[in-house]
Amino acid sequence: MKLRKKQKSGEEGYWKSFTDIMSGLLLIILLIMMLLLLYVTQINKEEHTEDYQFETTVVDDNYTDYHRSDEMYDRPPREGGAGGGGYGVDDPGENDNEGIYNDVGHDKTAVFVTVVDDETGNVIKKSGILFELYTGADSSGGLQTLQTYYPVKTEYKQYETTKDGTFFLPEKITNGTYSLHNLKAPKGYAFADDVNFEITEALDWAEPYRVTVPMSPSKSVIFVHDTDVDTNKTVSGTVYEVYAANDVKTLDGTVRYKKGEKVDEFKTDENGKGESVKLYYGDYTVKQKTPATYYALNTTPVNVTLEFTESEAETETHEFKCQKTRAELLLVDDYTEEPIKDATFAVGGREDATTNSEGKIVLTDLDRDSTYELTLKSLPESYRSQTEKITFTVDGDGRIDGDGVSKIDMTAYKIRLSVSARDMLFGNELTTTMIRLYDTNDKVVEEWEGTGTVREFEDLDPGTYTVEVGGRKSTRVSMELKDTGGIQTIATAYWTLWDTIAIIGGVLLLALIVFIFVSLFRRLRKK
Repeated sequence: MKLRKKQKSGEEGYWKSFTDIMSGLLLIILLIMMLLLLYVTQINKEEHTEDYQFETTVVDDNYTDYHRSDEMYDRPPREGGAGGGGYGVDDPGENDNEGIYNDVGHDKTAVFVTVVDDETGNVIKKSGILFELYTGADSSGGLQTLQTYYPVKTEYKQYETTKDGTFFLPEKITNGTYSLHNLKAPKGYAFADDVNFEITEALDWAEPYRVTVPMSPSKSVIFVHDTDVDTNKTVSGTVYEVYAANDVKTLDGTVRYKKGEKVDEFKTDENGKGESVKLYYGDYTVKQKTPATYYALNTTPVNVTLEFTESEAETETHEFKCQKTRAELLLVDDYTEEPIKDATFAVGGREDATTNSEGKIVLTDLDRDSTYELTLKSLPESYRSQTEKITFTVDGDGRIDGDGVSKIDMTAYKIRLSVSARDMLFGNELTTTMIRLYDTNDKVVEEWEGTGTVREFEDLDPGTYTVEVGGRKSTRVSMELKDTGGIQTIATAYWTLWDTIAIIGGVLLLALIVFIFVSLFRRLRKK
């Protein structure tokens, strides 16, 4: 009985060992099948990282790198949104991006976003334009968190454009209403309004649901303010022109204004303030086209750069100094160069003007494209002038001979006579000797005793004048006094007693020298 039991136990051990071997082989085969299944369903792409970088050849050859740009404007993220859940990997079919996106469920839709210029419809090809995804219209629902699982699980709450201005949402999303909220705008563009879209059907990565985000190009205004350069009071009514200093181009590739193109024209108000229309960001030149009434054109342009500012209060106001058109007449004595006051001029179409204590007449409120004439009416006593009229023209720019302020110099004169009576020998002015000046009618104009200085006369009429010294007609010298400026001179020489004494003394001295010389010569010969 015992022997039979041992034989039965041996047979059972044999079959048990065989079963274990087969179970092990089956397990190995199952493991190999699972590895093959993973290999078939996953694409090994070395460039896939948790930074959410991918590449697609299905839609516009775009990729997302999520590197931030310095040329961006930041908007604070919305608060209060709850993050959405991620989704598992679904079979993306033949799409080149399979394995990157979370793709669970064939009732979900791939979303492709393009950022365009709101005015031209052109794509804004700029990386770093940042968005958030919310459920509900106008970002009224929760903030959505999307996921990818290769090579590691990664969550995304913000989505950024590539250099081509596009991006995919990293995960397919279910049917429903969504909105994209713009967090970062490129330089030269305003933040986009929330873009609402509704998913109603399942679409794969090859033909995704397309969302277009329009962004309006940023614009700003040029502000100017006019003041009088002398009084600092406001000046109104100046017309300005604005020109593009360079090509003004937006990121969508559109040249908005060409260099040198006139882009606007505006006029200052009663407060001296003016502003342009809204202009695209860029470089501009502001010039005065027409000056305010009675003002000269300011020919100095102002260069302006329009760029992003936090508020309108930070926008610079460009100050222009305006010069009132002015003509200044200066009347001076042609000999002394001293100002002449109380000279009266008639000004065409205006009241007469009189020179002030500085010899000036200042004319303002002059109309453009007008000619003015100043006619001399009267001069102070004994003054004369060979200039009777002065004419000047104010051109269309409010300038006189190219200047906002024109200075007109004019001279007047008196007939002046200088009488010089000198001794014959030394040429010194006579002293203690009587001198007379006669006019054309041989009447004595004045008689005086020499003081050793020249005698000057004013207020004389033109004619012949004669000088007599010492009451001797033989000393008379005459000259024709002309009607001219400057000073005219009549001179005479007179033998005085001192001249005679000097000559006699000189002769005696010379004779003495000769006598001494002869005496010495004789003594030398005797020796």
